[in-house]
Amino acid sequence: MTRFRNYLFVVLLATLTSGFMHNSFAWDAVGHRLSAAIASHYLSDDSKTELLRILAHHPRFQQDFMKRMPASIVRGDNEGRLNWLLGQAAFWPDITRGLPESEREKYNRANWHYIDGAWLRGQADIQGNTYIGISPFEDIAGRSAEDVSAEANVDNIMNALDFNTALLANSQTSMGQRAIALCWVLHLVGDIHQPLHVGSLYSAKQFSRGDRGGNGIDTDGRNLHARWDRALSGGGVNSNLKAVLAQHSTTLKRMDGQDDGNWSLWMKESRALLLNTVYTSEMKSAIARTNRSNQPLREFNLNNDYVATMEYHARMRLALAGRRLAIWFEDNL
Repeated sequence: MTRFRNYLFVVLLATLTSGFMHNSFAWDAVGHRLSAAIASHYLSDDSKTELLRILAHHPRFQQDFMKRMPASIVRGDNEGRLNWLLGQAAFWPDITRGLPESEREKYNRANWHYIDGAWLRGQADIQGNTYIGISPFEDIAGRSAEDVSAEANVDNIMNALDFNTALLANSQTSMGQRAIALCWVLHLVGDIHQPLHVGSLYSAKQFSRGDRGGNGIDTDGRNLHARWDRALSGGGVNSNLKAVLAQHSTTLKRMDGQDDGNWSLWMKESRALLLNTVYTSEMKSAIARTNRSNQPLREFNLNNDYVATMEYHARMRLALAGRRLAIWFEDNL
C-alpha cells in the first residue's frame, strides 16, 4: 500500500503544473467508469501502481486526464484520484471523437467499438444478428488472434482486443503505446459486454442494411442503443458500484482463473442477451409489419419491467467486465 501511495503522489506532483478544470463526471460515461471502478476494487496495490505508471506516459495525459480532473477529486485522497484516472482511461476512446482533427485521426478508431453479428470465432459460434423476413447472412470466419500482428489487421472489437492486449502486455512496447493500449483495453472490455455492440437487426424493408445495433429503433427518449448505453446513468458510478458489490460480490470473488481472457466467450454471452432480451416481441412484430406496408416504424415505449430488466443486465454485464479486467491485469502485467 505504501508503494502505491508514494508512486501516485510522485506522479501527481510531477503533472500538477496547471489549474484544473471544474468538470463534473460525464454521466453518459457511467458504464465505462463503473467497469473501471469494479476492476480497481479487485486489483492489488502492485497492479494499481503499474497501471498508473503506464498511464502517466499517455501522450495526452496532461490535456485529457490531469486538466479534466474535477477539483473535488484533486482535493480528495489518492485512491479516489487513481479510480478517477482509470475511469477516464476507460472513457478516453470516446473522448477521441471530439479531439481536433489532427489528433482525432491519430487516436480515434470508430470500427473498433463493435462487430458484425455474422462474425464468428471460438466460443462465439452463434450469430448476433436478428433477421425478420430476410434470410440469414452467411457466417463470417473471424480472423484469429495470431493473425492480428499489426493495426492494419484490426477492423472490429475482437481484433482490437487481440491487438491492444498484446501491445499492453509487451514490456518491449513503448510506454506511450502501452498507455494508449491500456485505455482501449479498459474501454473495449466494457463494450464487448454491451449486447448492442455485437450484432444488429435486419429486415426486408425497414432495416435492409441493419439497424446499426439498435441505433435505428426509436424509443421514448433516445434510440434503443443509447438506452442500453445509458441504462445506469441515473444512478451514477458510486451508487451503482455499491449495488453491484452488494448483489454480485460472491460471484465476482469466485471468478479467479476463469475465462482466461476469452473474449469470444464474453461476446457469446452478449449475443445471447441480444437475441433473447434486447429486442422485444412487440418490436419484432412491428418491424415485420413494415415489411408488408409503407408505414414508418413507430416509437416504442420501454415499460417499467423492460427498464428494470435492462438495468439488472447492465449491472451484471459491467460487473463481469470489471472483474475480468482485474483478472487480466493481474495475470498479464
